[in-house]
Amino acid sequence: MATEIVLMPDVDGAGDIVEYCIELGDEVSAGDPILVIESDKASMEVPSSVKGTVTEWLVQLGDSVAKDDPLAVISVSEENATKESVAEDDCDSETETVTEIKAAESKTQPDSVVIQSTAMDEIVKMPEAGGQGDIIEFYVAVGDVFAEGDALVLVESDKAAMDVPASFSGEVVEIIAALGQTVEEGVPLLRVLRTDDSASEELQANVASVTSEKAPAIAQIQSAAERQPVAKVQAKPEIVTAESSGRTSERIGASYAGPATRKLARELGADLSVIKGSGPRGRILKEDLKGFVKQQMSKETGLASSGTAIPAFPEVDFSRFGATETKALSGIAKVTSAHMTRCWLNIPHVTLFDEVDITELESFRSTINPDGYGLVNKPTILPFIVMVVAKALRKYPQFNSSLHPDGERIIYKDYVNIGIAVDTSAGLVVPVIRDADKKSVSELMLDINELAAKAKARKLKVEDMQGGCFTVSSLGATGGTGFTPIINGPEVAILGVAKADIKPVWIGQEFQPRKKLPLCLSFDHRVINGAEAGHFMALLNQCLSQVASILL
Repeated sequence: MATEIVLMPDVDGAGDIVEYCIELGDEVSAGDPILVIESDKASMEVPSSVKGTVTEWLVQLGDSVAKDDPLAVISVSEENATKESVAEDDCDSETETVTEIKAAESKTQPDSVVIQSTAMDEIVKMPEAGGQGDIIEFYVAVGDVFAEGDALVLVESDKAAMDVPASFSGEVVEIIAALGQTVEEGVPLLRVLRTDDSASEELQANVASVTSEKAPAIAQIQSAAERQPVAKVQAKPEIVTAESSGRTSERIGASYAGPATRKLARELGADLSVIKGSGPRGRILKEDLKGFVKQQMSKETGLASSGTAIPAFPEVDFSRFGATETKALSGIAKVTSAHMTRCWLNIPHVTLFDEVDITELESFRSTINPDGYGLVNKPTILPFIVMVVAKALRKYPQFNSSLHPDGERIIYKDYVNIGIAVDTSAGLVVPVIRDADKKSVSELMLDINELAAKAKARKLKVEDMQGGCFTVSSLGATGGTGFTPIINGPEVAILGVAKADIKPVWIGQEFQPRKKLPLCLSFDHRVINGAEAGHFMALLNQCLSQVASILL
């Protein structure tokens, strides 16, 4: 058995190996495609120059190759190798004969046919209604056949994107304009060969007018050509389009896209076979690809597609078990859901639980005259908690930090902004109290009331919910005995406050009724360790249980 090395053909520039057309061990004939190479300009099939069996790939998918680079090894039988050798010996004489035939044929070619062929070449220009814009995509490549009405070029202006359609059917001969070029009315875009019915009828009429005069000479040339064996020529790469062949369509399936779109898909790691194209004949545009990637990134289910390796729940038809009603999530609920999922998946949570004796604090609150502090009602326990947390953040700055995206640095903040979770009819929002460490209890109460009112009226601005360092989530009087709050990343900790309750506490020689407040501190274990969390919680406990320490 002899072997042949398939080399990269002589093409313009280099390209990447994007597809194997066959498997190792498959038999191929001369001219059969064996792999596909794609450059920034086009996709090309590299055919086999001999008949044999592919035994080895010399390149891998994704490799960049240039002219004369070895691509594959094909095993050729002795019989086929002998035939190829004989064909090569006869190549010179055969080529000379074919050249003579072509020369004779050109002499007998009717002049009117040549003139008509030139007349069918037309230039597609930027239409009058197109205004001015940039070329962002060509829907066709050189050699593509199009029909009347098919979109040829996509031009985008500051206001809109428009397709430049074909006003007749034909074949693309040359792409004149370039991607990114700014074009206006009358600028040439493509050179095409008209193949519509009117052009064909006119051409046939001209051919018929001279056929009778030149028929003997043409017949003689055709007879000579049939007697000559076909000369062996070097296989040329084939331009791949969705319509070029049934074989190509089967291999590419629904992934009808241009080289630039395919290159972007490889960079983004997107599977074109699952993307529905919105272009002509289902062509996948860059906009389709970007929309698909954006949808996958924002998906609340099916997280495995975004690289989390978590399988999605299968869809269940709940109506089989009884009546159902489906309602869309509000915009706020969607954003909250996606953010909480992201935080839970990316932050290693640890939660520390404690109970704080707030008996003295509650007694102090009952003595406060709201009118003296410009308040409508007595302050709740929440502003006291915020004040204590602000003090603790100053003492333990690791709780007032964020982990850098590279995971190797910690960003410490020299300001104390505390977010307050507020439940609204549209979903959970977290407005931020700024400089909480510099404000009194009454000032904090006023800020909390104002932010809560704006939240419930859906009048919060984006800046009202940005810049938080730490979050307090209070369930109030309706809460349970404890819960595990999810850290509001990129913060590194959150304090959950549950429902206070009266409990018997052994003091001295007897049980006494004391009001206990459950606290739940969730922290990012990459930044904060258990001992630090214990010290932080101990300070909260001390300050809240001894009201005098808050005011000092």
